[in-house]
Amino acid sequence: MAKSKVTWLTFVALILISIVLRPPVAIVGPLLDQLSKAEGLNQLQLSLITSAPVICFGLGAFAGPWVSRRFGINRGMLAVLLVLALASALRLLGGFIWLLVGTLGIGLAIALGNVFLPTIVRGRFATRVGLATGSYTTLLAISASYAASMAVPAADAFGGWRTTFAIWLIPAVLAAFAWLPDSRIAEEKVVSSAKQTAASNRAVRRSLITWSIVGFFGIQSLGFYTVLGWLPTLLTQQGQTETQAGNLLALTTFIGVPTGFLLSTLFKRLRSLSFLAAVISVVTLAGFVLLWLTPNAPLIGCLLIGMGMGATFPLSLSLIATRASTAEQTTYLSAISQGWGYLVSAVGTFAFGYLREITGDFKTSLAMMVVLCVLQVVAGAIAGRDQHIAAE
Repeated sequence: MAKSKVTWLTFVALILISIVLRPPVAIVGPLLDQLSKAEGLNQLQLSLITSAPVICFGLGAFAGPWVSRRFGINRGMLAVLLVLALASALRLLGGFIWLLVGTLGIGLAIALGNVFLPTIVRGRFATRVGLATGSYTTLLAISASYAASMAVPAADAFGGWRTTFAIWLIPAVLAAFAWLPDSRIAEEKVVSSAKQTAASNRAVRRSLITWSIVGFFGIQSLGFYTVLGWLPTLLTQQGQTETQAGNLLALTTFIGVPTGFLLSTLFKRLRSLSFLAAVISVVTLAGFVLLWLTPNAPLIGCLLIGMGMGATFPLSLSLIATRASTAEQTTYLSAISQGWGYLVSAVGTFAFGYLREITGDFKTSLAMMVVLCVLQVVAGAIAGRDQHIAAE
């Protein structure tokens, strides 16, 4: 009975953790105009705030294995949730410095949470990995979509951007309390041969598969966080109201939920994922082309981008999980893919905003995304081949 109760509590904690790992970032994009006016932020500062979390996602991914070895996954996840809550509170102080410090803390916490979640799922739900994984990835998308859609209405109804930011303190605190029992569970330490580990990691670094996955993961992530951070501003510049822009962002992120879930059922049935990776990348590409060439009719472009991105994220995770030869390689491949991938994403997200700053509109920024999506098609086609990284 005790074991059943702990598993149930862990599942509740997993739900709460999934709910809180995207909204602190998702709410920023719709509120950029309000932050600019209320806090006197310029375009460069806004670009830093939107790109900082993604930089942290990369750095945190590299740090994940060390944190896990040093403190353990269980205590590490509790620390993630506490830092997330504290950093969210710091942003409420306002001003560029506190907004940036809080955003950096949020980014690092979410980065470690991203790394820890798959391990937690494998360890706690060994017989229900599919259900647990499907639950948390779906909740990540739904919570991001909901947070984006309610950001502006909540700020308008309750007196400003601070209210929207404060709302997402609640699930972070609840998740920390829910995870407390699991944070006390002792963990086994696995000792590996240093020579074997070095040889295995070297094989990962030297493989074309690895760097094609890095490219695929990085560009699809770049597209997602660019949309999350800049789509509302882009749409308001094209004539939409703040509320309309927030709703379109919510639609863009939400439409990917059923798309990604349905397509993910095909991943294990297909030996080669090259064609699928290329096709869904072309869908994203078509969406950015429409936003670039038909700015007065953003709905179809947003829908295509949402469907494409909703499928590329779970596909990129599937590639990371299946293209290595051993479990140890999978962990290292995950660290490289997320680490470098998110850093690529951060640079691209910053460049998207900076190009708008120096040109005065988003045309050049959208052209950049079109070019990158073409590269994503190529990277996906290579990464999706029915092949594996050599064991050593």
